[in-house]
Amino acid sequence: MNITRQTCIALAAILVCSSSLCGEEAPIDPIPRAVKTHLLRQWDFTTNTEGWTAENQCSLKVRDGVLQVESTGEDPYFHAPVDLDGGQVVVQLRIRSRSNRGGSVFWTSDQRPRRGEHQRSDFPMGNNGEWFETQTRFTAPGRLRDLRIDPGTLPGLIEIDWIRVVQEELHPLTVSRVHQDNGKVEFEITNHSEDTVDFRCADEPYSLSGKQSLTIQRRARGDNPLEQVAIKVVCPQWPDLLRRVWVLQPAAETSWLVRSLDDASMSVARDGSVAIIRRGDELLAAIGPLVTIDGTIPKMTLDQQEDTIRFRGEGVSVQLQASEREITVGIESQRPCEGPVIRVQGELEQGLFAGLEYLGKGEYSSSNLDIETPEHIRFAPDPMKVTMPLMSFVTPRGSVALTWDDMTLQPVYATPNFFDGTDDHRMTLQGKSIHATIRVAGDPLEESIAWAATRNGLPALPPKPRSKDQQRAICLTALNGPLRTADGWGHCVQARWQRHPYADMASTVWRLSGDLPDFSSYVMGGAHVPNGTVYFVTGQARQWLDAQRRQAANYIRNQQPDGSYHYRGKYARGHFEDTASGICALPAARLLEFAHVTGDREALQAGLRTLDYMKRFRTPRGAQTWEVPLHTPDQLASAYLVWAYTRGFELTGNREYLQQARKWALSGIPFTYLWSRYPIMMYATPPVYGATNWVAPNWMGLPVQWVGGVYAYALTLLAPHEPSVDWNHVARGILVSAQQQQYPEGPHAGLLPDSFNVQHQRRQPADINPCALVSLQMSLDGEVDFLRVARSGDHVVAAPFPVTIRDEAAHVQGRQGTAYQVLIDGQRIVDIKSDGKDVVTLD
Repeated sequence: MNITRQTCIALAAILVCSSSLCGEEAPIDPIPRAVKTHLLRQWDFTTNTEGWTAENQCSLKVRDGVLQVESTGEDPYFHAPVDLDGGQVVVQLRIRSRSNRGGSVFWTSDQRPRRGEHQRSDFPMGNNGEWFETQTRFTAPGRLRDLRIDPGTLPGLIEIDWIRVVQEELHPLTVSRVHQDNGKVEFEITNHSEDTVDFRCADEPYSLSGKQSLTIQRRARGDNPLEQVAIKVVCPQWPDLLRRVWVLQPAAETSWLVRSLDDASMSVARDGSVAIIRRGDELLAAIGPLVTIDGTIPKMTLDQQEDTIRFRGEGVSVQLQASEREITVGIESQRPCEGPVIRVQGELEQGLFAGLEYLGKGEYSSSNLDIETPEHIRFAPDPMKVTMPLMSFVTPRGSVALTWDDMTLQPVYATPNFFDGTDDHRMTLQGKSIHATIRVAGDPLEESIAWAATRNGLPALPPKPRSKDQQRAICLTALNGPLRTADGWGHCVQARWQRHPYADMASTVWRLSGDLPDFSSYVMGGAHVPNGTVYFVTGQARQWLDAQRRQAANYIRNQQPDGSYHYRGKYARGHFEDTASGICALPAARLLEFAHVTGDREALQAGLRTLDYMKRFRTPRGAQTWEVPLHTPDQLASAYLVWAYTRGFELTGNREYLQQARKWALSGIPFTYLWSRYPIMMYATPPVYGATNWVAPNWMGLPVQWVGGVYAYALTLLAPHEPSVDWNHVARGILVSAQQQQYPEGPHAGLLPDSFNVQHQRRQPADINPCALVSLQMSLDGEVDFLRVARSGDHVVAAPFPVTIRDEAAHVQGRQGTAYQVLIDGQRIVDIKSDGKDVVTLD
């Protein structure tokens, strides 16, 4: 992303939220608010460091007018005291490095004298040794007192040519809203200041009182299928405000080139301005403009009209080709351009911007339902937050999806279309060389995900950081290290996590080493994937069974007659109901897992009621309401939904449940990075499209691999039944990314960080036990991580080793000399001293 575009996006986000229009119903102005700038301070390093001093893991010196920062660790930073006006501040740098890709600025002021993460602002930088101009923006109340620069997280030399601090003064006026109606365009002008502002528009004078708005109307001529309508606001001593919108008029007369699609058609205007897509007699979408440069359509002529339609103009060319359900678009431009601009028609049923938006019926993009900071404005985000190249809209008229090849392109996504003031749904790309494919169909959103994920094959697995033996060893190191005390293990290593003799940890230690920890009894849980093996190898299967039966009874007691579950805590704020797919999916998965192991009929029927109720849901959300809003799209919800529906299919043979399991498995893919720019990125899993407490951390673009690990484990349950996607490949990719993210050495070796900063390649605590990763690894490798279950007729047998049923007996491939227990029909428990091949009669 070039610096101009990045600046505009950040400024638009900050100003929209800080204006008097802030709120759920506030209009979004996609045009950055105009500013006047004032240089506050500049450091050129002509002779010395000019007040900058090293503070941590670095040294500073000046050579040939360049500040040389020699980083000696993973947390270098240096600072300078200042005394400057605060407000809207921009720190600009000219910097180069061969190792680091990004840095941060920390600031203090007389009103905010202590450093902290809330006073941090990040900036990108190149790592190819070339000079890179970058900047970061923040709002500092009072007077600035100190600036600290963190130039990355890797050792090496970083060079800085200059540093500038600039203050920005906001234009008092904005074009705060546009609205179209049958060719008439309304432009709303808002005065954000307290004072009256005089301005001119089309040579007409206007006077607008403080904090007031007025509307100026313009009308399209109506003689072209796509027409631009614009206004220019001229205000003395301020930059002019120019706002342009496009008016789509598909019935206007023009000459078309028509191409057939599978169940649709594409009509392309011979002047290269617009294309129209219809399914049957309905207008499904427009591609218009095909391309713009500096906000206008370049003059082009039709160069080819065979299978490939090609237009050429000065410094730009566009080509389109239609085949079955796909339209391929190629744009080559000498200057930055935008296109193809796709406008999908009809009421929104579903929408997806992979990594940022997962929308249900009638929902808005860039809403503050999931995040209330300026980062809720995400119509043109940092491309690093995009998990896979996919944007899509589904309406009653059909589905339209867009994918692209170059992940440095800037995607733009808005519903409703606040760029043009219409109720259609807009998606496009920005760059110079744009190669994209548009899918046109009539199926649900999940099919667009499957198409985008598999059209070129799933990405290859990232490199494994360790051999299988080394991986087992490092996980044992973690479990036997600071995670454990005499009282047991912590879920995380940090001291605030209380230690208990958790069954999940004890089971994992036994699976990895064959050793039983020295505890007489165990506490259920501890890991994100349950593992109660230890109960079955210590003669305590009855305790496990009784506890699971109590848990199932509790879920049944809290279930509504229609099979639903509900949430009424503080994170329900903003959601349109008090339930969600994730709220219901966890109880369903636990009930059906219990029925799977025991054959319990009451748990089975209760779980199936919830499966039938959950068919109404379209979006995975609401599985992490201990800190995240109920409304927030959530991969953990995808995980529990896959788990529940897969068990439902296995227990009933109902293929509708299998179809639902596939649907929800697809829903989890856009939470998974299917491209990479950094060593640890591919198959990493940002968990939700929102923020904790609506504020921070913002999890978009910030992987939380334990969530992806639960999703991956659920995929391994689905994989034997559903071949349309290589689910085990996706699961293994997530596993390898988790293994890359584990601490490779040091006191926390083998622990999994709660989150991983991709840009800085930085592990961030809390630091979690690796048990769920061991379970996932074993499941992928066909090994038994907890219990293996066999069924025949009315019999259900569960054992901690592979088991089959034949000749009215259970045959267990045990471990010679090991004492263990087998659970038969959810009632009878049999003690066995294994001779390697053990037989248990069932009657």
